[in-house]
Amino acid sequence: MEVTGARTERAGAAGIGGVLRAAASLLVTIVVVWLLLRRFGGGTTFAAVVRGASPSWVAIALLAACGCALLGAERWRLVLAAMGYKLGFWRALEVVLATWPLAMVTPSRANDLLRPLAVRDVIPVALGTGSVLAEKAIDVLVLLIFAAAGAAVQGLWTWAEAIGALIVAEIVVIAVVAANRGWLERLPLLRRRRAAVEELFGALEALRRAPLLLVAPVVTSFGIRCLTVVIIQALLVSVGARVSLFDTTTLWLAATLMGIVPLTLAGIGTRDAAFIHLLAERGAHADPSQVLAATVGYSAVGTGFLAVVGLPFMIREVLRERRRSG
Repeated sequence: MEVTGARTERAGAAGIGGVLRAAASLLVTIVVVWLLLRRFGGGTTFAAVVRGASPSWVAIALLAACGCALLGAERWRLVLAAMGYKLGFWRALEVVLATWPLAMVTPSRANDLLRPLAVRDVIPVALGTGSVLAEKAIDVLVLLIFAAAGAAVQGLWTWAEAIGALIVAEIVVIAVVAANRGWLERLPLLRRRRAAVEELFGALEALRRAPLLLVAPVVTSFGIRCLTVVIIQALLVSVGARVSLFDTTTLWLAATLMGIVPLTLAGIGTRDAAFIHLLAERGAHADPSQVLAATVGYSAVGTGFLAVVGLPFMIREVLRERRRSG
């Protein structure tokens, strides 16, 4: 009875902590966006820029966003296949879309960690979690390499060196974790979850045994990053921002890194500010209000639009889970 009460208290504390973190992220997001609009939006100027956006270019951005979702589902399937598990494409896509609405209220796409719960009838939760973590590690590494190369091409050596250090840090962390299973199992938070740790390392070991099978997820991640460049460039063109495709390709992904930092919801605001800063540092003469309209549009297209598309899938997954539990 006492054990049950203690668990209930811990669950309640965790729930309250999650709500407080989400509220803090929302507050920071609102403040950052307000500051950006006040500094670059110009009130009526920003609204006029948004109203004047070209529908055809916005449609191209929407299609590219759909492509990102399709490739994202396929990348997850490829990682699972490398681990020895098969998941149908449409089922993977359903789950990816079902978790997308939660990206509106969670920083750094933490919502993706809910995917394994939806497919636990065919894939153990710990292994499913391992697949998502491996997928994210691949995606971040591709993003870092792309961003570092772009910054170097632009001659932004401070950015290139900082991003290069992050590349080395990620590789070192992965190597250390892979080589120190016993140390990890002795950590207080994981000591009572040894079975889950074993399954997570089983996922890592499966990927290590089949390194060539990871080539396809890497290529898919590269494709997704190219599509994100298409989205932002289409939106820049739609509002008349004078930003070259070269500048967008080399600078946008470095700005995207700032969106990964868990300060704001879905990277809104931090990514926008970083891109405007990088363009200014590069010496581009784009109108900041037009650039801001495009970057805000990126959040609307890349997160908001797909969240709306994913809402019916999320509702269906919730109903399915209730039937399963009942």
